[in-house]
This record gives sequence, C-alpha cells and structure tokens, in this order.
Amino acid sequence: MRVNIDEIKEAGLRRSWDVTREQVDEMVAGERAGYRARGPAHVEAKLDKIERRVRIDGHAKAELSAACGRCLGPISIDVPVDFEVTLVPSNEYGDEARDAKDSNTGPTAGSFALDQAEEDTYSGKVIELDPILREQLLLALPGYPVCGEGCKGLCPVCGANLNDRECGCDRHVPDPRWAGLKNVKL
Repeated sequence: MRVNIDEIKEAGLRRSWDVTREQVDEMVAGERAGYRARGPAHVEAKLDKIERRVRIDGHAKAELSAACGRCLGPISIDVPVDFEVTLVPSNEYGDEARDAKDSNTGPTAGSFALDQAEEDTYSGKVIELDPILREQLLLALPGYPVCGEGCKGLCPVCGANLNDRECGCDRHVPDPRWAGLKNVKL
C-alpha cells in the first residue's frame, strides 16, 4: 500500500487494505518457527501529518499456522499487530543523529536515542506501508510457539509424543561432570 503524503489532510487519512495470503507468507518467510499464513490479513491505518512528520497508527490481525516448538504438532495462531510509528524525513533524521552525537553524553545502550525507538525515515512524497507492516508483524510473532502451556513435548529417547502417552523410556540424563566416576571400580 502506497500513500502520497500530500493526501494527508488536517483531519488525517484512514486507509484499509487486505494483504493476500501469499504476501503474508513472504513477510514471515525465513522466520525460524516456520510460520505459514492461513488466510489474508486485513489492515487498518490512520495517518496524521505533524509538520513534515507522519504518524501511523495501525492495526491488523494475521492468521498463521506453525509447528509446536515442543511436540511438533500443528497449531493455529492469531497474531494481533498493533503499532504506532512516526516517520521522519530522512534529511531531518540525519541532523538529529548528528546533534545527538555532538553532545558529550556518549552512547547509551543502542544505536538510537530512546525517544527515537518508534521512529523511521521516509524520503520523497510517497510512503510504502507494506515494509512497515512486515517489520511490525515480525516483532509481534511469538518467538517459540507452543500448542499449550502444558505441552510435554517429545521423548528425547524414542521420539514419542508425551502428550498422547507415556513411553516408559529412561529419560534421566546424568550430570556430565560426574560421568567419569561411573567407570571407577571400588
């Protein structure tokens, strides 16, 4: 979705669009949990222009599927994506970064100031919203999807799903620091 910043009037601009299943798959491609889209995502955004800055308040919901990180069973996840981002013209952003570097405060814990955590840059008159949506979707994904908090996972010995049945395997893992003592004869 592209928006020309000249279209944003004083009352703001509301946009809504659908992201196809294939586009959602492209957005989550390469994510280590192997997420796949179950359907399209609907996105709603409100854009406000504050001088030369553009504030975006966006809401979306992505319906995804993945394998459980413990038992490898299929799971369905509805991921809400709610975000607020302020876009700053790239030439202004560079000036602010130089001003912060010139101050004698030194670097804090990152490559940006804390008040710039929800900022990004734009150049020209057209703003592309899909890359912003992709970034926010990736940030909203659970890092380790599970089918339930009580999921027991797989047996490390025989591979049986412990949610279905107990396999009876000895899953005791001895402390490797004491492994040499098992060969000592008294």
